Amino acid sequence: MVNIKHVTLGSLLGLVLIAGCGSKEESDGASKEEKPDPVTVTAAVDGAYNEAFDKLLTEYLRTKYPHITLNIMRPADGNTLDNLLIAGTVPDIIFTFNGNLSSYRTKGLLYDMNALIRDNKFSLDRFEPNYIADVQIASTNGELFALPYETTFHALYYNKNIFNKFGVEYPKDGMTWAETVELGKKVTRYESGTQYRGLDPGAGIIWISQPLSLAAVDYTTDKASINNEPWKRLFELVNQIYSIPGNKPAGNVLNEFTKEKTLAMVAHLNIFSVLEAAEKDGMEWDVTQYPSFPEKPNTFGNASVYVGTITQSSKHKKEALQVLDVLTSEPFQTARAKSGSITTLKSAEVTKAFGADMSFLKGKHVEGIFKSKPVKYPISSQYRSKAEVIAKARFDDYAAGKIDVNTALARAEEEINKMVDAEKMK
Repeated sequence: MVNIKHVTLGSLLGLVLIAGCGSKEESDGASKEEKPDPVTVTAAVDGAYNEAFDKLLTEYLRTKYPHITLNIMRPADGNTLDNLLIAGTVPDIIFTFNGNLSSYRTKGLLYDMNALIRDNKFSLDRFEPNYIADVQIASTNGELFALPYETTFHALYYNKNIFNKFGVEYPKDGMTWAETVELGKKVTRYESGTQYRGLDPGAGIIWISQPLSLAAVDYTTDKASINNEPWKRLFELVNQIYSIPGNKPAGNVLNEFTKEKTLAMVAHLNIFSVLEAAEKDGMEWDVTQYPSFPEKPNTFGNASVYVGTITQSSKHKKEALQVLDVLTSEPFQTARAKSGSITTLKSAEVTKAFGADMSFLKGKHVEGIFKSKPVKYPISSQYRSKAEVIAKARFDDYAAGKIDVNTALARAEEEINKMVDAEKMK
């Protein structure tokens, strides 16, 4: 304790100066903490570049983390992920979709974000749990290699003009595929020289098979898994749709629906961009919940989940996580939802904002889209795509009446196994 009786004016001033110096040092230290050094975070797009997304994310990032500059490299400028890796330029972040993550393992790109997320108190509670599960398809021991930020959906779109023309009630939420097929029969008509088709499942046997988790090739064995009762049932269902008199596919499905306007219903992904033009051309349309199977109610197929992943070699992992924090924040997600993006967040407010800036969606039944959830994204064989091409070709033979369903499945099985063997020999 200082004895105040023996404190001179000079020593008192000295104490004041010392205290003042201490305060300045503390203030300077706090100031440095409040103003981190500028950092540039680089990002590659392994897919389609979206300029509106780039500009919006940059704007929101500047507001919350002004010290971070985000450089999203355009694939069109030669900055594809493969080109960057060949040049030895590994980005801090890759924007891609969950199906690509497994392929990054052999490229040394995957980084388990769990510790980074924990140390920076980043909460995963903001996400719908199924989308986190979809991201973890590349994990073997609970790793989290990416964060989901947008997704896709399947829905049933319909041409109100055709339903009105034939006096048939519109499709509604909660229909099964069997009910949808019966409705399709009622609006498959030949009228005044025009053949109207009632229903198309959108991608032949592929999308409609996904809610049932059917795989043409088993990822654990790399053997065909198509010659069985579930696939037979699926082949027969889609053939039933195409066998409605006058309902065989007549060309490009989207053109039939939006340009020729001769297709009454189509089960598809997000096609709002083409529907805006169709509406200007006189088409009255609406959308409802994707049809489902009784054993898989309120379920559609694989949702491609768009993700941001931090690379193993990034020297700015904390700042990269801050970019992903903004990307998956409610304000940014709300802005994206207003322009038609589907969020991966739990937030009812973000979901409610869907399409708010898209005037042509006013009065449309967009809430039906959200009544179904995607099936759990499958762990797939690397031969999945080629196996599905074979399966589709053999289905087309069956639908054309060239072979029966059992022969179609048997041939598909044989061809898939031969394809896998050939691929392994390369």
